[in-house]
Amino acid sequence: MKSTIGIYLKEMRIKSWLKNIFVMFPIVFSLELFEWTKFIEAIILTLAFCFISSAIYVFNDICDVEKDRKHEVKKKRPIASGQISISGAYILLTCLTIVGMGLAIWINLYSFIILLAYVIINILYSKWLKTMAPVDCFCIAAGFVLRVMAGGTIVSEGVSAWMFLTIIALSLFMAFGKRRGELYSYAGGSTREVLGSYEVKFLDGMVFMCAGLSMVFYSLWSISQKANFVYTVPIILFIVIRYLLLVFIGKADADPTALIFSDKTLMISCVICAIIMLVMLYGTQIFKAMI
Repeated sequence: MKSTIGIYLKEMRIKSWLKNIFVMFPIVFSLELFEWTKFIEAIILTLAFCFISSAIYVFNDICDVEKDRKHEVKKKRPIASGQISISGAYILLTCLTIVGMGLAIWINLYSFIILLAYVIINILYSKWLKTMAPVDCFCIAAGFVLRVMAGGTIVSEGVSAWMFLTIIALSLFMAFGKRRGELYSYAGGSTREVLGSYEVKFLDGMVFMCAGLSMVFYSLWSISQKANFVYTVPIILFIVIRYLLLVFIGKADADPTALIFSDKTLMISCVICAIIMLVMLYGTQIFKAMI
């Protein structure tokens, strides 16, 4: 029983849930984190995205089961290896979808619509769009943008223009970086059809352009914030450069969240940056509460 649960949890890609922290960005940066009703709603909405993103992984694995069985690494996944039957995978998919969509509609209609859009984009991606360059990268980026937009339905002022642009550029940076890493690592041996449509020079250009835009938009967004976020620009720049390094040495072919866990320098930098931001935003409130 315990091993069976472990297999299903493995299929759900729990480690990849970290990317759903993007849902929390609007409430954190709107200084409404300590408004408990909104905080609980943000947590529930994050969980909704966690369940739906897991459902999407299951759906992808069902669609790609035959290809995955020919892949050196993916053949070890629970569905491809036969640890989970196709019927069992459909049951898991149904349960995750019902729970995820149910949580979203419980929060508000807008978050439900955004989550539904996320599901539709991912289905289109799985069935058709993942073989179309560069549409595939925009689909990946859309997932991060929709997470932030969903989080914005909870807060008073929504998502600012500069945050929106920053997330778009950053998401495209990670998406093109992932494709660049895959092209480097799987040359001649990948089951991902879309890689045949990409040229290294094109991906290099897109990675550099999106990295630059990410820094420009983040810098402008940091200046617009009440907290002195402009002082976080150097550490964000370091994180972007570190990610670039990993892209060009072929280590960015995995999920961005998996990459953060696997690279200690990147992980420590992200943690330090998060702590600094939280102190800048909420340090005064925490200090007053303690005295």
